[in-house]
Amino acid sequence: MNKTEITNEDIEQILNKHLGLEYWEFQLGVGLQYENVQGNIKYSAPYPEMGKKLWKAFKFELYELLCDKKQGTPHEWLNELVSGEIRNLVVGISSAITARYEVTLGIAVPLAALVIKSNVLTYCKNAPKKSKKSVAEILKGKK
Repeated sequence: MNKTEITNEDIEQILNKHLGLEYWEFQLGVGLQYENVQGNIKYSAPYPEMGKKLWKAFKFELYELLCDKKQGTPHEWLNELVSGEIRNLVVGISSAITARYEVTLGIAVPLAALVIKSNVLTYCKNAPKKSKKSVAEILKGKK
């Protein structure tokens, strides 16, 4: 079930105004549940709650990855992507996430969507609060 590439459908879904934060938190929960699953196993889990919890942890840690804390603005590399095509922005954010956290696109794409849906430029203005569990702790708990 691991995604291997960002598709045009992914981009269209991110651009879809009817698919809000709740949808992407749900997708993040699904990505978390299936992150280390081999084969065609199906689960039923509280995906929205899992996604919200992971998004809260990622919000804090992604802030340092994506934003200049002193200025409250996106890092220059992200600014360049924001002014370009949406596909490049999604790929750039997803690449930064997969490189830093060693997660699949099943987690990285919903996170990129959440950052974009939260408005990247305003996302960096206010540092999020630290969650009780770190991203690493949450990911480790699903292995």
